[in-house]
Amino acid sequence: MMSASRSRSLIASLFRIVSRPLGTLVVAGVALAVVGCAGTPSPVPVASASAAGPPEWVISTPPGDARNEYFVASATDPVGDVAAAEAVAINNLIEQIVRFIGVTVTTETSAEARATLDEFEASVTQTVRQEGAARVSGFRVQDRFVDQRGNSVTTYLLVAYDRQALMAEKARIEALFRERQEAVARPEREARLAEQAGDPFTAIARYVEAAAAASRSDIDNADIRFENNMNAARAVVNRLQLERLNDNLTAVISEPFAEAFLVRVTDGGRPVAGVALLAGYRELMPNGRVGVRTARVTTGADGIARFAHPVPTIVGTENLTVSLDTGGLLQPLDGVSRAQRPAVDALREALIGRRVTFRYEVISTARTIPTGVVVLDTDTVGNPTTTSVTGPALVSALSQAGFAVSTLPFDPTRLSGAPDRDLLDEWRELFGARVERVIFGVVGIDQFDESDGVIVRVSGTVQAVDLQSGRVLHSISTFQRSRSSSAGTAINAAFRALGTRMGEDFALQLR
Repeated sequence: MMSASRSRSLIASLFRIVSRPLGTLVVAGVALAVVGCAGTPSPVPVASASAAGPPEWVISTPPGDARNEYFVASATDPVGDVAAAEAVAINNLIEQIVRFIGVTVTTETSAEARATLDEFEASVTQTVRQEGAARVSGFRVQDRFVDQRGNSVTTYLLVAYDRQALMAEKARIEALFRERQEAVARPEREARLAEQAGDPFTAIARYVEAAAAASRSDIDNADIRFENNMNAARAVVNRLQLERLNDNLTAVISEPFAEAFLVRVTDGGRPVAGVALLAGYRELMPNGRVGVRTARVTTGADGIARFAHPVPTIVGTENLTVSLDTGGLLQPLDGVSRAQRPAVDALREALIGRRVTFRYEVISTARTIPTGVVVLDTDTVGNPTTTSVTGPALVSALSQAGFAVSTLPFDPTRLSGAPDRDLLDEWRELFGARVERVIFGVVGIDQFDESDGVIVRVSGTVQAVDLQSGRVLHSISTFQRSRSSSAGTAINAAFRALGTRMGEDFALQLR
């Protein structure tokens, strides 16, 4: 600490120097030094221009040493405003550090990365000015130099930045800047690697992921990246081929197929393992209606999937469709813009197009069993109609299905009121040598409406029985509506449609 007399001597010398051309800011510099000696904090001394010239670091930035990287920044204010010059110098200093870190703010920079960089820059500014609470780890202003020439003033800053802390900050900010870009770039890389590894389904999924990320991104050329990834996914799909290895199989109703349905998946001719497929087929549901069921199968190492069809429950010629199991593959693209929807639809169509259809036939031993049919049609009050329509329509439907069926030469009016057991006894005696089964029943008009044209509804119950045992094999209770401009046409159409519907049902159900 200086003595009082030493301080007075130094101040006197100071005022003698003020008159020199480069000494305007000497007062500020030396005054800071004197005040500092008097006990007021002054962490970084300010050197001013003097006859001795500027410090060496102003002329040449110090090289990094074992611990620190050094940065020198400067700025000039033409009207001698030191604060303004320092503000610009700080900005220049920040630009140098950001260049060292190696990031550039572009349209692909995420909001989080921008905010982090803004926060870093604010912390550097506060540290240089030594205001506020923000500080940058390992960063310190080592020296300042102010050079006034005429009316202008130039401020120089020398900063030391601990290398370990600087590299940690560099890694942190770089990672944030890469994050948004990586949302698209990472799945793109993974898709290409999957293609090279012969895993097309993973490649498709990753291209879709990349396209979805691009659709939500503000990166440069996001629209182009979206289109490129969608095109790449579709190209992979189009290379996939599904091939039938057998076809036209036959089974007996209620008995299993002798062999499995075989389909091979290839990618450019190469077998593809692990591809999930969906096999779709028709089956009789618990409610008696025919519905579609699906089963999932997967290709083996040879690219072949084997589908063992469940025991068939319906008779006739059927189709089995095997397609790619896309699951939720396209779900990430649900939120794309209207302009991007065509690309999504094109990919969906390409996926749907990867399918094959097998044709097979299920036969029934019931077809070979001689069956007779007798059905009574009645009017609205239960009287027999003048013509019989339901029975012939039922016979026609069964005949088309390949059944050995015929109309029994029996008066259908006898069905009204006669007990079933009496009818069976009579049929055994009359037709036992000709048929083994009989389909019989009564149907009638239960609704007739002429308010708007003619609307007719017919309904009834028809059953198939084994003639010898009397066991009921199948029973149908249903209805049918028809509409026409005339009553006769509407009635005939309703009975005919009902008979056809019943015949088709018996063809499916009889064993």
